[in-house]
Amino acid sequence: MKKITFILILICSYANGQDFKGLYIEKLKGTWEVYETESFAKSIDPKMDSLYLKAKGKGYKETLIENQKNAVKERAVKLVEIIKYFNLKSTELDSLTIIEQKSLNSSLPMDFDKDGAILTKDSIYGFSYNLEKESQGITTRDYFKNSKNPTISQAKQIIGNLIISGKTNYLDTIAKVESDMFLGPLKELKPETEFEIIIYNKKNDEKLETIYLHETFVQIMSQK
Repeated sequence: MKKITFILILICSYANGQDFKGLYIEKLKGTWEVYETESFAKSIDPKMDSLYLKAKGKGYKETLIENQKNAVKERAVKLVEIIKYFNLKSTELDSLTIIEQKSLNSSLPMDFDKDGAILTKDSIYGFSYNLEKESQGITTRDYFKNSKNPTISQAKQIIGNLIISGKTNYLDTIAKVESDMFLGPLKELKPETEFEIIIYNKKNDEKLETIYLHETFVQIMSQK
C-alpha cells in the first residue's frame, strides 16, 4: 500500500510539472520555428553551413533549432523548479504569475543572480538564483524591495500592482507601445533590464501568456 501511495505521489508531481512545462514550451516554440522557414534557409551562407556540418555534423539551421529547443526546455525546467521550491502546484491553482528580471548588460560577468517573484491570488514569493552556481540552489528574497536603480524599482512596482489588481491586459498594451517606440522615435534607447512576465490562468482560452518589458517603459510612460 505504501509503495502504491509513493507511486501516486510521483505521478501527481510529474503531472504538475508537465502541465506548466508543456504549456511554456508550446508557447515558446516560435523561437525555433523561425529558423525552419524557407526564407531563413535561403539566407544561410553555404560556406558557413558547410563549416557547421564539418565541425558539428549538423548544418547551421539544424544547430540553431536544436540549441533554441534545448534553451526553452531548460528554461521550462527551471520555472517548474522555482514553482516547486515554494510547494506550489500549478494544477491546483486557478492562476499564478511569474516575474523574472535579467540584465541585458553584456559587460556583466556571467555569474550574476536572476531575481523574480511568483504572485498567486493571495501570496507573493520572491526568489533569486544563479545559473552559474547551481549548487547554491534557489533562495528566498523580497523581490519588491527598492533597487539601487530607481527606474527599476518603479518598473517592478508598476508591474506588480497591475498583476495584483488583475489588469495584466495593461501590461500587454505597455509592451506593444514600448516595442513600437523602439522601432520609431526611441530607437536609440538601449534597455539594460528585461522583465519576463509569465501569466498562467487555467480559465483562459490561452492558458499561458508571456509578456516582455524593459525598464525603459517607465521613461516612455513619463513622456506620454
